[in-house]
Amino acid sequence: MRWSVIACLSAALVSCGNELNDAEQAERDAALVERVREANDAAPPLIEVVPEPILYPDMEANDLLGLACSYAPGTSMGARVIAREADAFVKLDGEVLRFAADPGSRELPAKTRSFYNGREYSLRLDISDKQAEGENAVAFYEGTVWLRDRWDRVVYQGTGAVDCGA
Repeated sequence: MRWSVIACLSAALVSCGNELNDAEQAERDAALVERVREANDAAPPLIEVVPEPILYPDMEANDLLGLACSYAPGTSMGARVIAREADAFVKLDGEVLRFAADPGSRELPAKTRSFYNGREYSLRLDISDKQAEGENAVAFYEGTVWLRDRWDRVVYQGTGAVDCGA
């Protein structure tokens, strides 16, 4: 028994002396770098968000009055997205986020765009060509909003009325 322990220890000491040649070390380093890169590129768990209504005080504070399209989900009339020619706004967790218009994207009514970029999210908008008549003969479009995270995953999607005007 004592000889087998001594033999194992001797083998362990001998293996410590074996150094890798440059090619083997480069191969190990490349594998390690690839594992680190994969870990860094892995997306975190998806966190869905729900935009809050952009209220009149938010509109005044962010100068959102004027020509724009306001998107409201479902049958709600509380705007969740306000899109303008150069920018769009969404309210998340009490904070009004600003998105910059992508000038190469498709132009929508009221000189808005179909795509806007933000720091943490991107915003895609679509407006149908048909108008749906709302109450009091006010014309509304039907539209869809997609909010995506930085890994291009949809974190919110809503369809509803779109009011474009001043």
